[in-house]
This record gives sequence, C-alpha cells and structure tokens, in this order.
Amino acid sequence: MNPNSDAPVDLSGLEMDLAKSFQPSWVKDSSSPEKLARIAAQTQASDREDRSSRFSDDFDSRRDRGPRKPSRPQRREGDRPAPSRDQRGNRGPENRGSSPRNDSRPERRGDNQRDAAPQPREPMLEGWEVKFLPEPRGIEGLTKQIKSTAKAYGLFDLARLVLEKSPRYLVEFTRKSGTPLFRCSADETLWFSEREAISHLISSQLEKFYTRERVSVEPPKGVYPFIAQCGMSDILIGPPNHHDYQLKIRKIHNERFPNVPFEIYKARIRMVRDEETIQKWKDEQSSQDVFHPIETPEGTEPLTFKNMAEVEDHFLKNHASTNIVPAEDKFSVPGSSAVNDSAMPIMVFVRQELDKLIRFPLPLAHIIGQELASRGLQIFKGPENITFISVARPRALDRQATPVSETLAAILDYLESHAGTPRTQQWQALLALPQLGSADEPAARENALLKELFWLLHQGHVIDYATKGLEIARRAPVRDKGPAHSSKPIASEPVPNPEA
Repeated sequence: MNPNSDAPVDLSGLEMDLAKSFQPSWVKDSSSPEKLARIAAQTQASDREDRSSRFSDDFDSRRDRGPRKPSRPQRREGDRPAPSRDQRGNRGPENRGSSPRNDSRPERRGDNQRDAAPQPREPMLEGWEVKFLPEPRGIEGLTKQIKSTAKAYGLFDLARLVLEKSPRYLVEFTRKSGTPLFRCSADETLWFSEREAISHLISSQLEKFYTRERVSVEPPKGVYPFIAQCGMSDILIGPPNHHDYQLKIRKIHNERFPNVPFEIYKARIRMVRDEETIQKWKDEQSSQDVFHPIETPEGTEPLTFKNMAEVEDHFLKNHASTNIVPAEDKFSVPGSSAVNDSAMPIMVFVRQELDKLIRFPLPLAHIIGQELASRGLQIFKGPENITFISVARPRALDRQATPVSETLAAILDYLESHAGTPRTQQWQALLALPQLGSADEPAARENALLKELFWLLHQGHVIDYATKGLEIARRAPVRDKGPAHSSKPIASEPVPNPEA
C-alpha cells in the first residue's frame, strides 16, 4: 500500500476526491478534517445569516401586519410627559418643545409604516416534496476510488461529501397538492409561471434568440425635477412618469438581481434631485438598444423591437413552446439549477431541505450505500457503531486454523499491537520489518509489503479506515445469554462441545 495514497483519482468528471476529503489525522495542514469541519460550520452559519438578512424586510412586514393598537388618550395639561417606546423599542420623549403636541402634525415614520398596506408576498413552494439523489457519474467515481484505494469510508461522511457541492447531486421533485411548475429546457431551472421563465431566458440567453443594436434617438424633452436611481447598482432609471419606467425596473431586476424579491428590490429605489445626475440620464437616453430576431423567415422584413416587453411578446409566440415546458408531477433536475438559478421561493425551499439533510444525512446515506453495494462494495458496522463501506467486510483471521507466512504474521502482529498509531508511522514501521527482505533494496521491500497488504485488505483481515489508519479485524465478542434470554433453566441447557 502506497503511503502517498492522497493523490487525486479520476472520478469520471465529477469534482470529488475522497483522499483529500478524508485526510488522516497525521496530516498537519490547512485541510485537516478538524479545520474542514470548522470551515463548513462557519460557512453554513454565514449562509443562514445572509439569508436572514436578505429577507429581513419581509420578516418586518409580517411583524408589522398585526392589528393596530388603539390610540392613546390625549395628555392633559400639567401631566408629566412619560417616556415612550416606538414600535422598534427605541425610547424618546413625546414632546421635544415647549408647545403642546399638535394633532395636525404629520405622523412619525414608524406610524406611517404601520398604516401602510402590507407589501405583496412572493409565492411560496407548497404541496411539493424534494429528495436528494447522488449524481450517477459521482457514484461511478466513488466506486472507482474506493476499489483502487481499498479504504473504508463512513456512509454519513460520503453523504455529506456529496452534499458539499450542488453538481454532485440531483433534486427530485414530487407534487402532492401544489401548483404546477414550469421548466426551462436549456438550463433545467424551475419557475411558477411561463412569463417568469421567459424573463429568465431572455436575461440569461438573449444572444441565442436576438441580436442587440445600439441606435441614436432624440433625447427626452421636458423638465424633470427628480429621477429614480437603483439603490443596489446605482443605475439611473429615470423619472417615475416616463413611459418606460416600469420596463426599466423589470429589466434591471431580471438581469442583475433575479434572486431578490421584486417588492424588496423596488423598496431600494431612491429619488435623486441633483441636476448633474438628471442631465447625465438625459444624455444616456440619446441612444437606446433595439433587438432583432436571429431567425427570420425568408422573404420577410427583419423585425425590430424597441423594448424588452416587445421582445418577451415575440418570444412567447415563437420560442416559448419549444424552450419552456410544464413540469411533470415527478421529475429530477441538477442540484445547481434547483439551489442557485431557479425562482427564489423554490431555491429557499430546497436550501431549507438541504440544511436539514446535512445535519442528518441518513436518507442520502442509505441511497449511496445501496448504489455502492450494487457495484460490489461491502457495508459493515465499524468502531463506535459507525456504518462503513469498503472492498471487504472485516473478517478475523484465525492463524491457528489457517497458518500464514512469516511476513504476514509479522504484519498482523505489528498492527495488532499498534492499532491507534498514525498511518505514516505504521507504514514506516512495516517497511522496516526484516521479513520483507534485504534493506539494500527499498523498492523490492515496498512491493513485497504492498502485495501482502493487498491480500489482507481484500480479504477483510485488515481494514484501512480513511480517517484513522490500518486496523486488524478482530473477532466479534460472543454475547453471554443470561437467564432473562433463556426459556429453560440453566442447569437443563446442554453444554456445547468446543471441538465440535
């Protein structure tokens, strides 16, 4: 067995290397299992914080949707003003001046927020179930590497390794009672409506269907006291009363921030009154983009579309039927499409289920075990009652009933007395065994050791645990059946014959 077994092994195109993912404890670098576990925990925590902050406005809107409290009675003259708390819990004096409070004054900002109508909510994915499956090419790669290294890997560790990256798994959707979904055949993304799917395809794959041309137009006339500006990208949108204001908002949202709920994006828009900025917007409007279909029937004039609304209408009539299909009641899509590129409610739902599975990956571990076992690998219970998979199950070797060579006996004697020794020290000590031959021929000694270990590992007499090292297979202890497990008195039980 080569001690440098951490070399990458081809996994049939899937970016997965078991040797690097299950580094033994003797590796003292930044990719040790302890550090990898800490990094994974920090990454998951930061992802949860990002998601919570991303939807903080939505949470606030739900909180502010409760019934309004009755207004307080007006304070009489001479009463001492009492400190109050606004809805956010901030203390502040009710009256900052000497004059009494005027009821005609505009309400505070917090009161306006309570009086405002609740923002429309994004649709939620309800009535659907998801199931995570290992990518078939990844299963082939796992089988190849386990057989080539003859190491034993924990099934839960393999399941978490698959869940680390979305290209390593598929997401199976099953409809129970939810609304139908739509799939884009080009990238397998999922959407709630055909219009959403069209906007996604146009924003991400416009060049496949249309060409873009920049033309000069007459700049807008009139006086504009202020214009709108995107608060997330600083793009100038234009005055709210302009004819293409809503189209520009939709275009920026679809092209740059498709994963942000539209109402939350609109709340980030700000109004700018700077004359220099307004003039800059007018200069930008002196030219605009027009679009032409790539496929034009012969004998017809090329069509020209001045805005994205016309492009979407043309796409709906000519390309939607071949690029967008209604999803079946049960289907599978690549993990990257379901987790990163689909409609926001679908991604949120899938990520929540993914977080649950990472904490306890039993369903996926069971599927991986079945797939690997069908390819000739063996599943067994190891130390601490952990389920492992390798090329062979542990099988204790009875050296009294099965005589072995001096070399095998020396290897087994050493491993039996050095079970917890790091793998590198085990390897160096095994190479130093005098039974392997002359010390002047290190290559011959290594080949002889590899030959003996190959037989021991594939027979199950020695197990090479990926996170521990080499251990000899021990005979399972015989359970002592007490009176509680016996249906007859102990004296009446026959005494077994050891020789038999």
